[in-house]
Amino acid sequence: MGIIKKQSITNSIITYIGIGLGFITTIYLYPNFLEANEYGLTRLLLSVSFIFTQFAHLGMKNTAIRFFPYFENDEKQHNGFLFLTLTIPLAGFLFFLGVLFLFDDLLLSYYDRSSLFESYYWFLIPIVFGQLYFEVLNSYVRARLHSVPGSVISEIILRLFAIVLLLAFWFNWLSFREFMIGFVISYIIQPVLLLLFLFFKGELFLKPNFAYLKTSLVKRMANYGLFALLGGMTTLIVNNIDIIMLGSLSGLTETGIYAIAFYIGSVIIVPQRSIGKIAPSLVAKYIKEKKMGEVEKIYKSSSINQMIPGFLIFVGVVANIHNLNDILPAEYASASSVIVVIGISKLIDMSAGINGSIILNSKYYRFDLISMLFLILFSVGLNYWLIPLLGITGAAIATAASLFLYNLIKGIYVWIKFRMQPLSSKMLIVILLSLAILWGSLQIDRIGNLYFDIALRSLVIAVVYSAGILAFNISDEVNKLWADFRNKIH
Repeated sequence: MGIIKKQSITNSIITYIGIGLGFITTIYLYPNFLEANEYGLTRLLLSVSFIFTQFAHLGMKNTAIRFFPYFENDEKQHNGFLFLTLTIPLAGFLFFLGVLFLFDDLLLSYYDRSSLFESYYWFLIPIVFGQLYFEVLNSYVRARLHSVPGSVISEIILRLFAIVLLLAFWFNWLSFREFMIGFVISYIIQPVLLLLFLFFKGELFLKPNFAYLKTSLVKRMANYGLFALLGGMTTLIVNNIDIIMLGSLSGLTETGIYAIAFYIGSVIIVPQRSIGKIAPSLVAKYIKEKKMGEVEKIYKSSSINQMIPGFLIFVGVVANIHNLNDILPAEYASASSVIVVIGISKLIDMSAGINGSIILNSKYYRFDLISMLFLILFSVGLNYWLIPLLGITGAAIATAASLFLYNLIKGIYVWIKFRMQPLSSKMLIVILLSLAILWGSLQIDRIGNLYFDIALRSLVIAVVYSAGILAFNISDEVNKLWADFRNKIH
């Protein structure tokens, strides 16, 4: 647990810095520097490219983490595993290019309400290339138990690049098309930086070792890669289908408004992202070594330790919605309900812990495909029904319902197969404590100006919530962090 704790804390610090930068770009710069449809274009391009990227890596994103322990050998340069990590997705990328060229008319016809998308359709190629190789390289680096470099690149460097581009566009140093070219370049830079990290660590091992690839191992990797490829579509579709379908059914302006609200509501997943960057690698290692007791410890601790900061951030965000509405331009006023619903959906996902990692890294990984097929139909059908009925709020409800069902199914499956579940009475205490603090905060009118109220309200919520968590002895890890902090200041 030590390495999870250490790197999770580091990743959390990096991610919170990223949140600060993201707040600047998403709340201040994007809505005030770009038109809503222009911002919607950037979100739609990313969402569509996420889906294509998932197909293009051919399962290598998950395979790198699952099978690296079988190749690991410093003296033999990990038996050419990095070579496989880089070459297998290349075939998927070439297939993606074929789809993009052959079905361009069909894809563009789906977005006839989003004319700006047609002008930048081909920007998908470099974005997918950059995302593809960043994801597979980041999986390889994480498999080496280096989760921090990817966090720095995606959370800090990418956002700093966006701030520079937005300021240049605002001062008319760049046209919108030049801004979009810079936007694309920022995603290409990401895998380059990871390659440089491996180079300076002396771990850029590009030499293949085909002799190590025994038929039985290749077959296992191929089977796992296929199911990981298809199974991984579930999360991506649930997380992106709303924006993709909004772009088609409602246009880019609604997409832009929804994307802003989705970002704010998704701020609470920071702890999940931090733990999720290192925990899967250790789960794969422990399952290989048949140390299921260690897997269960990670499962239980990941759930409660994601819930604690997640609910704190959720309460802070919802308590400050009136302030956020005053910060955003008037056209974003409809975003409030989306923020709340998306926030709830992320709390559900966080509370479920790492059930997906346990399934994907076990012999039952094929189950992800079964759950995916059901969930895709459920998610798409719900979005088609609710978006025309409720607009962006309908898209948010569809996302929340899909995540709840998905995690319920996975949680039940893990319990049946492994007799593991993350639930405890302490979770109920966290929920009740959060609701009580949120209710109390909503009874208090704004104090002073907008920014003073945000700072004071957030500080009081954090202090009262933290005191409650410590008083009820919710988490051993949190208590130890508090004890370590007190020892350092005395």
